[in-house]
Amino acid sequence: MTNWFLMTCAFLTGALVPLQLAFNAQLGGVTRNAFTASLIVFLIGAVAMALVTLVLRPQLPTLNDLAAAPKTIWIGGLIATVYILAIVILTPKLGVGLTTSLILIGQLITAIALDHFGAFGTPQHQINFWRIAGVSMMIAGVITIKAN
Repeated sequence: MTNWFLMTCAFLTGALVPLQLAFNAQLGGVTRNAFTASLIVFLIGAVAMALVTLVLRPQLPTLNDLAAAPKTIWIGGLIATVYILAIVILTPKLGVGLTTSLILIGQLITAIALDHFGAFGTPQHQINFWRIAGVSMMIAGVITIKAN
């Protein structure tokens, strides 16, 4: 696969995030409870992934594989839970644009730090002027969005 194809896939995945915010905020309004809405989101996701797994039949890890893996592999599910819960609570208060922007800036700053240190086995990419400039422009964009 070419980098352009992969970058297009990443862009399109990112384009889904504001939709997720809007839909999850709607669900929170219907359920009137962020925890219930988040549970429903995860149940739907679990059913969808179970169906995909049944259809594609990927090789599953053994219990030994999972036991030998770094303990940090289990944190992703907790982070996803916090993310969904935050979306349901914050989006109706801040709006889709500001919530998405702040989430993206948080992701970008953390990603740059992980890249810089090569944390958790990720490829190392040093922080440089251009990366800092990019984050600074995004922060300026959020300030501009918030100012209106």
